[in-house]
Amino acid sequence: MTAPQNKPIISLSGVWKFFGSLTALHDVNLNVDQGERVVIIGPSGSGKSTLLRSINRLETVDKGCIVVDGRDINDPANDINVIRQDMGMVFQNFNLFPHKTVLENLTMAPIRLRGLTRAQAEDRALALLAKVGMSNKVQAYPSQLSGGQQQRVAIARALAMQPKIMLFDEPTSALDPEMIGEVLDVMTALAREGMTMVVVTHEMSFAREVADRVVFIDHGEILEVAPPEELFERPQHPRLQQFFKQIL
Repeated sequence: MTAPQNKPIISLSGVWKFFGSLTALHDVNLNVDQGERVVIIGPSGSGKSTLLRSINRLETVDKGCIVVDGRDINDPANDINVIRQDMGMVFQNFNLFPHKTVLENLTMAPIRLRGLTRAQAEDRALALLAKVGMSNKVQAYPSQLSGGQQQRVAIARALAMQPKIMLFDEPTSALDPEMIGEVLDVMTALAREGMTMVVVTHEMSFAREVADRVVFIDHGEILEVAPPEELFERPQHPRLQQFFKQIL
């Protein structure tokens, strides 16, 4: 007998999403295994962020099934807010609470949703801020931080919930060029620790270095999926070949 295969931690099957007459996602099928790093690339408006946001139901799909950690996220019997507690989400524009300090941004959700005491939440927050190089900004407010610093705090805040999965929606697109590296360094370290990650990005060097698989999407349709060395060196689909000619 063959050994049983582990089920993927994320599974999208036959997923369609429409915005009026626009097809945002076209029959998407994608599995992500636990501990895998999947990077989604494609031109602007291709459906990358819609695909990512559908995984935690920030976008509701019109057809198809999305299962996260064994739970159908569109089944009314499953509380999406409970499922989301196991999925950290990092956005383009940080989404930190402006009226809360860095430390308060990291401790609110673990206290309210995970039941940690304030001391426990603060201990966890301080360890994570050290991990992302932000120990000296514990009492700062978001407006006092650079974009790169805010994004590193946002990553630490997502990690404070001890998620099983991290979703990154173009986390460096709003940053000045000199700040991009500091955020990618944090993400690279996280990947090396074995965190399950799905990342939408335009940073091709990050995709090459970190991804187990790279997904190319255009007009809402996945056109090619392959390990980075294969996808970048030997792209098969003509649209992907054209995309690389324009950007590489």
